[in-house]
Amino acid sequence: MEVPGDGSFVKSILRAAELLDVLARSGTPLSLGELSERLGWAKSTTHGIVSTLVAVSLAEQRQSDGRYGLGIRMFELGCAASGAWSIALRSQEHLQHLAMETEENSFLATMDGLDTILLDTALIAGNYHISSPVGTRTPVYCSSHGKVLLAFRQDNERDGIIRRLEFTKFTPDTIDNAERLRKDCREIRQKGYCVEDGEYRMGLISVSAPVFDVDGAARYAIGIVGLFKDARSPKVLRAIDHVRSAAENMTRELQSLSGMSAVRQH
Repeated sequence: MEVPGDGSFVKSILRAAELLDVLARSGTPLSLGELSERLGWAKSTTHGIVSTLVAVSLAEQRQSDGRYGLGIRMFELGCAASGAWSIALRSQEHLQHLAMETEENSFLATMDGLDTILLDTALIAGNYHISSPVGTRTPVYCSSHGKVLLAFRQDNERDGIIRRLEFTKFTPDTIDNAERLRKDCREIRQKGYCVEDGEYRMGLISVSAPVFDVDGAARYAIGIVGLFKDARSPKVLRAIDHVRSAAENMTRELQSLSGMSAVRQH
């Protein structure tokens, strides 16, 4: 990484940028020891900087093995700079197909802290449809994609998130307590999808299912949102099948691409 030659830079920021650069070039999450070795820093220095980056979501630490990778905030900054990210490119075909099959707007989301963030959407032209811009944040407890992403977290991580939530009532049907949310999460894990009926915006119904990465983590949720008359209507039931199918197809693609990448590296 090139730096100013006149010394007019802040060393701590430079080190943070170097660390992010290593994570970006690695192509796979790294342990603290691997990060320290590649950077040539002491483990204590590496840990201090990467922990700070995790705290502001520029980096993330996997719950499964403690390895570090780039965080969701890097995606947000990337969108602001270029309007593009690889997962959005991968998801667009699936989102377009899902939107055409259901005749409703479709979306892809991920979790950041206590919120979800919309990563990409596919919009249906014509009649009135509901849409939110890419980058929109929503509390995890009152949307179908939020509850799906929460439900498929590891037990300790999910419980830790729920304990930190402050429940705000957006509609009369918004979940307002931890026990109800835990119950919903158990049901979602059993069914493999979530239907949300007017919990964030009255009159709106959304359906979401999890998209798993190569490590088996539900990193994304894909779904649709619309002005359905009843959450038990035939149209919603058909939408559930289409959403689950889209999630399975996208999971297979992501895992296949990760597998091919690993083969190329070896």
